[in-house]
Amino acid sequence: MKAVVFGGAGVVGSFAVKCLSTINTFSKVIIADVDETKAKQIKKTSDKIDYIKIDVMDNKSLISALKEADIAINCVGPFYKFAPKIINATIAKGINYVDVCDDYDTTEKLLDDYNKKAIDAGVTCIIGLGASPGLTNIIAAFASNQLTTVDSIKVYVTRSIEEEAGGAIPYHMMHCWLGEIPIFKNGRFQKARGLIDGEEYAKFPEPFGQSAVYYFGHPETVTLPRYIKGIKNVCCKGSFFPAEFRDALLQLQSLGLLSEESINVMGQQIKPLDFTARYIDILRKRVISKSKDIPSGGSVMVEVSGKEDSEPKTIRYAGTSHMREGTATPAVVGAKMIVEGDIKKLGVYAPEGCIPPEEFIMNFLGNKGFGDVWFTVTQKMEALS
Repeated sequence: MKAVVFGGAGVVGSFAVKCLSTINTFSKVIIADVDETKAKQIKKTSDKIDYIKIDVMDNKSLISALKEADIAINCVGPFYKFAPKIINATIAKGINYVDVCDDYDTTEKLLDDYNKKAIDAGVTCIIGLGASPGLTNIIAAFASNQLTTVDSIKVYVTRSIEEEAGGAIPYHMMHCWLGEIPIFKNGRFQKARGLIDGEEYAKFPEPFGQSAVYYFGHPETVTLPRYIKGIKNVCCKGSFFPAEFRDALLQLQSLGLLSEESINVMGQQIKPLDFTARYIDILRKRVISKSKDIPSGGSVMVEVSGKEDSEPKTIRYAGTSHMREGTATPAVVGAKMIVEGDIKKLGVYAPEGCIPPEEFIMNFLGNKGFGDVWFTVTQKMEALS
């Protein structure tokens, strides 16, 4: 089997390439990336790995990278900019597809606009198969299957600003974490202010501990109501560690520095958004220099509440991981399950729409994409009769 990893020289994509090259299922793994220097360094690590230089904005370049491929994994962000072009080329070539898209609006577009094309082409496309979204969706489906009725699902995320991230991350944060974002409340979609509304305190596994979290925009909010029958409430809540970074992002927003409307700076046309995307890394390092004992990585927690028969029950799963491993590993597991025939539904789906959750979770834990994983249940106690 041959796998192509778009963005395979990047932070997340390079780990996906590494994982794929260790799996017997795949005899060839192609890095499809513009960064020739990094790609050739990764290529030296395994005889299975090869490289092709591509321009993801050029359709001919995309098509050439997909020659004789069995599956494509897309790690090129920001996804609101690149995912539609890449999935379109992949479907046109009749090749299965997995990505780690974390933009809620692009997720809806891919689900609505490309599903029929994928069915007609006879391929399976899974979007948003990272840590969050991805693993969180599958855990939500797994927990929901253990309940008779499901009332609410909350996804909690905290991320340390200490760890390395790709250049697309600032654009994603500004695109989906800030401004008006969707929540699903009382059976209908509503709007909330990202990183401002919905404050509560969540207790994450150590070393993160208790943290204030706020609504933010992620695909779980818009996909879980599609697939979990009868659900009334879905939201994502999160923040950064340390909390000062959230405050700084909100200040940048209030100053209008997320605008895509160009301004003239000494004869150069510059978008405030592009400036801010570069400046965020300077800001991140400044906050780190003033803080002590910042843990690396991040944590996710999924809380599913409903009833088992007539009794209320809440199921929680939580774990910690570095973003690189936590995001890439689910995509690799999904790609392996597709080519081995364990996922057979044709079309475009969010992870909870087509992946057998228990089988996936066992595969994922075996690949050690996360550190320790915790499971707790809250239910009413009654005296024995």
